[in-house]
Amino acid sequence: MFKPNLKELKEGLKVEFTDANHEAFEQAVAELQTLLETQNVLVTLSERGVFCAAGPNQTYIDAHLRTISDVSGAGDTVISIAAVCMALKLPLPLLADLANLGGGLVCEEIGVVPIDKIKLYQEAKEGRILANYPALTI
Repeated sequence: MFKPNLKELKEGLKVEFTDANHEAFEQAVAELQTLLETQNVLVTLSERGVFCAAGPNQTYIDAHLRTISDVSGAGDTVISIAAVCMALKLPLPLLADLANLGGGLVCEEIGVVPIDKIKLYQEAKEGRILANYPALTI
């Protein structure tokens, strides 16, 4: 899996498009998949959430509303949660949703902070992220 943010995707491929241009964005992700010879791509879209592609299957996941204090460590948190989810062989949309939620949670704190796994789990349950995965527990 490869996980750029939107800015990194644009700069890395030397492409430019508006954030609202989903067609150009999805073409850029497909180009990235081809160039890197990877099926799985997760792109963080800041306040717009995340996008994941598993081969031709694509999913947009909205951001969870948060009071943002500091974005330090958000990307690292997203990558860390995604890596654990990959190790557990969770479906990419679930991985993306959990990673997105965790990235948002750390943005509510000042500075780089560890993710609180209990808070992550509780919010995932309350937000219905885990509704289709009742066996998944911490």
